[in-house]
Amino acid sequence: MQKKNCFTSLICAAIFLFFLFQCNSLSETAAYWPRMICVVGLVLSVLETVLEGIKWVKTAGDQEKLWPLTGEQTKRSLILLGLLVLWIAGLTTIGFLVSSIVALCAIAIIFEPVKDKKHLIRDIVVCVLFGILFYITFKFLGIHFPRALLI
Repeated sequence: MQKKNCFTSLICAAIFLFFLFQCNSLSETAAYWPRMICVVGLVLSVLETVLEGIKWVKTAGDQEKLWPLTGEQTKRSLILLGLLVLWIAGLTTIGFLVSSIVALCAIAIIFEPVKDKKHLIRDIVVCVLFGILFYITFKFLGIHFPRALLI
């Protein structure tokens, strides 16, 4: 268990570090909250890596396999990671509102267990409403996102 937790913590630390560097492209006011989350997440991930690494060395005997996910879980995780990367790329090309609504709708459609017209329309409507609500909330709070290059 410790080996798996150690590697998972390293992956989380790398993700937090990546997003911490991405915060440099945002304005100072927009980057404050994401930067704080990334720093806290990075510190906790590194601490978890150290603690699990110590436990791993102490109990070098029985360990679980390193990759605990099934093939289906791995596929779903890679789909989500791909959508996250596309959403981040879309922030500067098509803007926050459009990229967020498209990403939310893609996640809802891909992971909807019942794929009939009624459920898909419901998912799309909810995603559009949530995207617009978050956009209005961020505008109200004075958070400015990068301008879209295409629009």
